[in-house]
Amino acid sequence: MLSGIRSYSKKEIMERLEISERNFYRYIKTLKDFGFIIDTSGGRYIIEKNNKTIKDLSDLLHFSEEESHILNEAINSIEASTKIKENLIGKLSALYDNDRIAIRFVTKEQSSKIKPLLEAINNEKKVKVYEYLSSGSGKIGNRILEPFEFTPNFISVWAYEPESGKNKLFKVKRMKSVELTTENWSAKEKHKANLTDCFRIGGPKQIPLCFEMTLLAKNLLIEEYPLSEHFISSHGENHYRFNGWVTGFEGIGRFVLGLPGEIFNIENDHFLEFLNKKQKIFNFDK
Repeated sequence: MLSGIRSYSKKEIMERLEISERNFYRYIKTLKDFGFIIDTSGGRYIIEKNNKTIKDLSDLLHFSEEESHILNEAINSIEASTKIKENLIGKLSALYDNDRIAIRFVTKEQSSKIKPLLEAINNEKKVKVYEYLSSGSGKIGNRILEPFEFTPNFISVWAYEPESGKNKLFKVKRMKSVELTTENWSAKEKHKANLTDCFRIGGPKQIPLCFEMTLLAKNLLIEEYPLSEHFISSHGENHYRFNGWVTGFEGIGRFVLGLPGEIFNIENDHFLEFLNKKQKIFNFDK
């Protein structure tokens, strides 16, 4: 967290990592003991990029324009949204701490939207998002947002929406265009990124979820949602178990409903109710 482009308050770090104040200070001390200089100006914490340790690390990973182009092509050749691709982009963007890396490792279409979002985050400005397609309401509309944090792979951005008074996760692909405004953030104290589960759904809390599935379902689940692999274990031939958490049922719900008969023994009554309501929407007799 502290090696990226944004500083964090003690409270934000404790909440995001779910640690006590004692452990917070222990972690900060550990970083300092290993030679990192922590900038604590304004009561916010970030690793200082101008010390020799960071410079030496950056020198080892300096790329020429030609090397950057080759690396860009190589990373983009990886199947979309795989865990390896996400980790590579996230680590490079944190190391270089500038807009150039973020823009290099996304498509040209996405970069025109990511650039003003990054500028808004760095300069604490609002943006106007044109024709955002909301999956929740199914409506398309313009929005004024205060973006404050990207997901590691730049697929989505956390932003505070003044109109609704809520922090939400917005997918960049669903934005037609983004315009940087001259208006400053008006609710910085309310900015808070929620948890994001392995199905890319954001929410304030972890909801325990367990179910069993076939080999086919397991393979498809990992291919579509690579981070789900952390929660999957083998329980015999052609029998696998997911034992993890989600922040909402929308992501996993779409997956389960698309594989009838391949997922069973679901151990969450609320999720079963969610699935039953969704199934009633469809009328397969007509």
